[in-house]
Amino acid sequence: MISRNVQRVFVLLSCTFLGLICGTLYLYSSYSPQLANQLHYSASDSSIIALCGTIGVAIAGPISGAVVDRKGYTVSLLIGGILIISSYIGLKRQFDYAWSNVQFSSFTIFLVGVGSTFINSACLKCCAVSFPSIRGVATSLPLALYGLSALFYSVIASVFYPGDTSNFLGFLVMSIIFIYLICFPSVYIADCEHKLKSASTFHKPSVTVNSTHHHPSNTDSQSISSLFTDVKFWLLFLITGTLAAMGQMYIYSVGYMVKALVTKALPAEMNVNIIIQQDQQFQVGLISIANFIGRIVSGISGDIITQSFHKPRESLLFIPAIGMGICQLLAFNIESYTELPSNSFLIGFFYGFTFCISPIIVGDAFGMENFSFNWGIVSMSPIVPSFYFTKLFGQIYDSNSVTIQDLNDANSNTFVCTLGKLCYNSIFKLTLALSISAIIAVVVLNFREFISKRRKITSLPLASPTQGIVNEKVN
Repeated sequence: MISRNVQRVFVLLSCTFLGLICGTLYLYSSYSPQLANQLHYSASDSSIIALCGTIGVAIAGPISGAVVDRKGYTVSLLIGGILIISSYIGLKRQFDYAWSNVQFSSFTIFLVGVGSTFINSACLKCCAVSFPSIRGVATSLPLALYGLSALFYSVIASVFYPGDTSNFLGFLVMSIIFIYLICFPSVYIADCEHKLKSASTFHKPSVTVNSTHHHPSNTDSQSISSLFTDVKFWLLFLITGTLAAMGQMYIYSVGYMVKALVTKALPAEMNVNIIIQQDQQFQVGLISIANFIGRIVSGISGDIITQSFHKPRESLLFIPAIGMGICQLLAFNIESYTELPSNSFLIGFFYGFTFCISPIIVGDAFGMENFSFNWGIVSMSPIVPSFYFTKLFGQIYDSNSVTIQDLNDANSNTFVCTLGKLCYNSIFKLTLALSISAIIAVVVLNFREFISKRRKITSLPLASPTQGIVNEKVN
């Protein structure tokens, strides 16, 4: 018989490694130029496909949250696994048959996003409920592997499948099936245990009136209806949306940034496709490492700041808010592809930090009963800004591109931009403004109670000196 502690370790490990499956969505930027070349897509087409993944993640957030909260982890895991595996099989077949159809490519990546969210929602709540005393660290582990997934697969792609996108997609499918089958049983057992525990708690005899009752606090579960009237909820929605959108735009577009900078730096007669692909995979891997580190640091620092210093986790949001602003300035001024790694690392770190600390703050603020649904709603926040800025990036890039003869095929042309950073960098002026709005929102979130208290104090009526004299005479 396996001890309780060993079983809990298996649950944590299973949820952690399932994060590798969820994070494959962000691998798209490492093979998107090759997919676009094979299927004759423009940069705008690739941006739209990437956006569909983000839309899938966002739309599935509250739906998967409701499924996890009402039906448990198993149903959500089954839905997510089926969607992700079938989507990558469809994308591989489309690539192999060179079937150019933006709608189908968009739909497959959309389903990858939906499936990722269903699995991630199940893993997050499973860890949060199973390890309440170390919730920050426990939830940071699956989120960290979520971030590390792109590195894991891009390293494999560059070592074992250089320039072979078709076989790499085949490996991706098989590895996802393997990880899923290994990790599913532990989460299923945890789901059954949590359901039994909830049922036994529900059927316990009620205590007497004189016994001590639990009075809900700010951290207890909050009704869904009151959630949408809470200012704190909308501030978290705004902050998460703006910070995540900047990270997602960069992650989805960095492949084209590499292509623009390398094309300008190297001679026109030189075949740079392999160099571009290797550097794209390097950038994605670097972002993935930084994403992993950011999520781990976020989870650990969140537990430390609450347990050791008794401060709210919201104060940690200053780190990614200010950091993202600095990254937009750096990205605007990058001249060479050799300067990209430092910015890619910082973007990945702050993006990972945001997406680990935000769900924990949501759990602290609104309780665990409807946690998956509440976080699902907040995770929808990047959908509009991410869609707008990623699509705008593609439009700006395409507007600066020209048609030239393909060096690999004399009978065909290719669409490229040879202006270096001028191909795209005007987008970072707009994202800088977005980062400033995020900083303002974080300030309001952290100091709104202090400001409201000051207002109440200053609004109190002051006693008149003459009134005091009159009162003395009356007495």
